[in-house]
Amino acid sequence: MSEITWLLTSPRIPAGLLTVEAWDALQDAEAVAAFFESPTVEAVRDAGIDVQLVEDAAEFIETGGVWIVGEEGDEELREALAEYVAGGEIELEVVYGSWDPPGARLLDLVEAVARLHAEDGCPWHRGQTHETLGPYLLEEAYEVLDAIGGGDPEELREELGDLLFQPLLHASLAEDFDIDDVAGDLVEKIVRRHPHVWGDADPDDLYEHWNEAKAAEKPHRDHPADGVSRQLPSLSLAAKVIERFHDQGEALELPDLPDGVKLEADEVGDFLLAAVAAARAAGVDPELALRKSITERAGLDRLDPQGHVAEAIEH
Repeated sequence: MSEITWLLTSPRIPAGLLTVEAWDALQDAEAVAAFFESPTVEAVRDAGIDVQLVEDAAEFIETGGVWIVGEEGDEELREALAEYVAGGEIELEVVYGSWDPPGARLLDLVEAVARLHAEDGCPWHRGQTHETLGPYLLEEAYEVLDAIGGGDPEELREELGDLLFQPLLHASLAEDFDIDDVAGDLVEKIVRRHPHVWGDADPDDLYEHWNEAKAAEKPHRDHPADGVSRQLPSLSLAAKVIERFHDQGEALELPDLPDGVKLEADEVGDFLLAAVAAARAAGVDPELALRKSITERAGLDRLDPQGHVAEAIEH
């Protein structure tokens, strides 16, 4: 009975960085074989171990040894070996020489997007711009929210993938930066805003640290709502602006609820729905009415459409 070691490696890890178990198996093997040349095969040869390239693995199965699995998985041979194992004709040990690191498939996604935008890639994708892709970004975000509300993990997984696709497309189209710049900036921001994780700051002061970090990053901002997107739906815009004023300790004059009205958490939805119905009955668009109210009370008319103070932009 022959003994075969099925050596699996990750193409995303430098070929020579194999586990001790893998190197021990290679050093002790009667024979080492593979179907094709690969970085792993070259690394093993560089270590002084002979690797035979074969078209037919029949002789290897009979004698045994270490089989270096190709990047495509060598599925036909794997299925044949499974039958031999079931028949008691061979002993098979699976050894992992290396594993995909967390996030490895993100590299595949970056490569796939680059292929779409290559000269011989997809004409539709090559014809897009940041502006034409903008609506899809918003649409995919709402579909993620639908999936969250539906409680279906498979649907959420799919919709998150569609949403993840969008920033990669934008980064691939950009001329002044790429996805590594985007990811690098984000990592730096995450670390900077979490000194209680990447430092010795007190976790009890995490909101203070967050706000201090944001203020240091954007020293030009002199309005509490500076940076809040004016593209937000009015309800989200109002909630965000109120939160910004509260976080900066500035008073924002807000209307009071009607006398006698005190809302519990589970009553808020019906109250807002009643307000929408009342707006319709008065012949008013509730979206525009709320946007007008929060704009006037918070002084958002001082901001440009991107949420930056207009006077600062002029300078």
